[in-house]
Amino acid sequence: MKAITSKFTDFYIRFEKYISAVGLIYGFIFTTLTLTRIDRPLEIFWIVVHLLLAASGILVVTAYENRAKSRNLPEERQHKFKFYLTLVIQFAFGGLFSTFFVFYMRSSSFTESWFFLLILIILLVGNELWKKHYLRLAFQVTVLFLSIYLFLIFFLPVIFHRLGDDLFIRSGILSLVLVAFFTRLLRRLASEKFKNSHHALRTSVLSVFVLMNVLYFTNVIPPIPLSLKNVGAYHYIKKTTDGNYEAQVEPTSWRDYFTRYPTLHYELGETIYAFSAVFSPVKFSTEIIHQWQYFDEDKQDWVDSSRITLPIIGGRDGGFRTYSTKYGAKTGLWRVKVMTTTGQVIGRINFKLERARPDSVILNRVTL
Repeated sequence: MKAITSKFTDFYIRFEKYISAVGLIYGFIFTTLTLTRIDRPLEIFWIVVHLLLAASGILVVTAYENRAKSRNLPEERQHKFKFYLTLVIQFAFGGLFSTFFVFYMRSSSFTESWFFLLILIILLVGNELWKKHYLRLAFQVTVLFLSIYLFLIFFLPVIFHRLGDDLFIRSGILSLVLVAFFTRLLRRLASEKFKNSHHALRTSVLSVFVLMNVLYFTNVIPPIPLSLKNVGAYHYIKKTTDGNYEAQVEPTSWRDYFTRYPTLHYELGETIYAFSAVFSPVKFSTEIIHQWQYFDEDKQDWVDSSRITLPIIGGRDGGFRTYSTKYGAKTGLWRVKVMTTTGQVIGRINFKLERARPDSVILNRVTL
């Protein structure tokens, strides 16, 4: 058994960078394909299990180090034990960061939340490179605190069926309480090691707490658990008797998918429709904003045109469908921000309006 363990250890150390790269890619693909709804008990269970696995790994490795020091256990034995426990902790955090990145990415507008998504990418990729840092108690607990925080940010809204600044504040306070309880356990297990890491741990945890609050109140953190499932600008939309939405849209080509502002031809006096389908959890009722803006060529800036509040109800996999209208829009670049009432951007509808001769625009009917 020892021989097999030693061979596996040597093999892993030799090919660690390749194994880490494959594991990262596989983990991301796996979570992307398997994680469906943020309010599913199975998804919540997946996250909780990984949090408990990471926390247990930190407790066990801390207790073992304290025991090994007091009993003068052989260095080789200590190294192997910490090697495998570090892999467990790394695996748990890797699963968490993959899950968080998928969920937060689905709830984000890249132009508004790119900095926060970049942080998650760094955490996801860095998890495969920070194995040595996982031997440091302050680093372990700080990453655990951030993971708990990222989880509670969307778990509390799922539980209370609403969004709100108060829920974000509660998620931060509850994360601090849980980590404070966790550090008390660490202090009992290894008081000397905890004492040596106490100042660094406190500083890093509070720094993460402050950073998260700054990102939230500047609307950089996506409005999770809301996510945009479908969006678009149309010539006409109506709700049919079977509960679906029927729309009229111009034929598109593959080039339109690579155009930032696809052209929408319209006749004088025509009404333009902005459609959005926003997912929210079961029993989750809130309001969203359609903020219509046009680009002013003279000011070289975006100017607000109209702000329309729309109610949404949670539970539908494809998102709650609704739309707003704009009459008498001028030619040029337009965008409709789909936002929460607190200003967090869920997504955008971009298009360019161009005048067309009467009856010159060919329209197709689609079901939304």
